[in-house]
Amino acid sequence: MNKKILLAAIIILSSFAFSCDTTTSKQSSKKSDLVIAVIYKTLDEAWFQEESEAAKNKALAMGAKDVITIDAKMNPDVYLSALDNLITQKVDGILICVPDQKLSKITIDRCKKSNIAVIACDDPLTDDEGNYIAPFVGIDSNQIGRDMTSLMVDYLEKNNKLSDPNSSGLLLMSMDSVSSCIPRTEGQLETFKDRLPSFPRENIFQAEYNGQSEKSFYSAASTITSNKNIKNWFVMSANEAGTIGAIKALDQSGLAENAVAVGVGGYVAKDEFQKENSPLIASAYISATEVGEIAAQELMENLLLNKNIPDKYLVKDKVITKDNYKSLVIK
Repeated sequence: MNKKILLAAIIILSSFAFSCDTTTSKQSSKKSDLVIAVIYKTLDEAWFQEESEAAKNKALAMGAKDVITIDAKMNPDVYLSALDNLITQKVDGILICVPDQKLSKITIDRCKKSNIAVIACDDPLTDDEGNYIAPFVGIDSNQIGRDMTSLMVDYLEKNNKLSDPNSSGLLLMSMDSVSSCIPRTEGQLETFKDRLPSFPRENIFQAEYNGQSEKSFYSAASTITSNKNIKNWFVMSANEAGTIGAIKALDQSGLAENAVAVGVGGYVAKDEFQKENSPLIASAYISATEVGEIAAQELMENLLLNKNIPDKYLVKDKVITKDNYKSLVIK
């Protein structure tokens, strides 16, 4: 009787062990079949092209079976359709830069329901109060805004560009629809006012755009045309495409020669720095490759190792000018 009990126990334990082995095998297979996606609000900009490529290469190097890259074309409908398709395909994780932050909650709700890991890149996913509702990899917007403004004011003072403040104007190209860009513009405006308290407040202008140079061009051109008394424009922007769009508008108006501009990004700056004359004196260079690689690594380590993703990872910037850009940007 005891032998029968012992034999039965061995059979049960063997069955249990086989069951566990099968589960482990499935988990291992799942880990080796990871598919992730990257959705960017636009792939027309050099920044997002480089970032998406870096993210893809990093994920593949870490063992992802496939990386799906999607261009949302600044269109919420295209974005939501792509998101639904990825959920249907049962991808394991997504790196996301939304075309409209109002889509944040629906994005997280749909991904959580399908148990899909999410990291927001460049523009955070936020609730109605502006609180982050997903891990974020991006830049320290406010500090970058302050740093670049201080650099500009130093340049203006050193080169005697403030001798006629009544015919000078500050043009801030802003993206108030993107929460990560608001602190950048706030940092620029506060620092400019702090450094130049006597600068005429009525000569400070803010022009809204959507992050693309074409939209910036038209918005800047409208402001410039409406203020013909301003002959010396000082331009700052939420991203480099905004600065470049404004420079083109100044050039069209014949005011580029006396203008001074700074950028954020560094990817279009290299083209301006190669010109004999350009209003652009400097840009805050941020490595899109670094942003993409960090985001992909955090996502993959979460999926492979169950490692917690940091709530926020901010990439540092470096100031580039005509003198040093070749060593940092030109490939």
